[in-house]
Amino acid sequence: MLKTTLSVLSSVTLALLSSTAIAADAAQLEQGKTLFAGSAQPIACAVCHTLKDADAAGTIGPDLDELKPDADRIRKTMMEGMGAMPSFSAMDEADREAIIAYVVDATN
Repeated sequence: MLKTTLSVLSSVTLALLSSTAIAADAAQLEQGKTLFAGSAQPIACAVCHTLKDADAAGTIGPDLDELKPDADRIRKTMMEGMGAMPSFSAMDEADREAIIAYVVDATN
């Protein structure tokens, strides 16, 4: 009986943890989309980049729908800048990671 009860409790705990992680991921993706579309500093990503999911049609930077960058590539470019793109190294890390998660999700 005790073994069955512990097994059920473990299953419930795992289910709750999984749903919390999914909710956190959804919240992070929404934050990333908001930042991408208009509130990222020093400039919103959508000003320069095309990304259909964000209704962004920028023509200065690469079309992210075509490029389909991975997280490491986005992170490196945001930290160092590239060409006309400024560095976003001063941006809050959580905001930067939200944008990265959003772009990867939206382009894959």
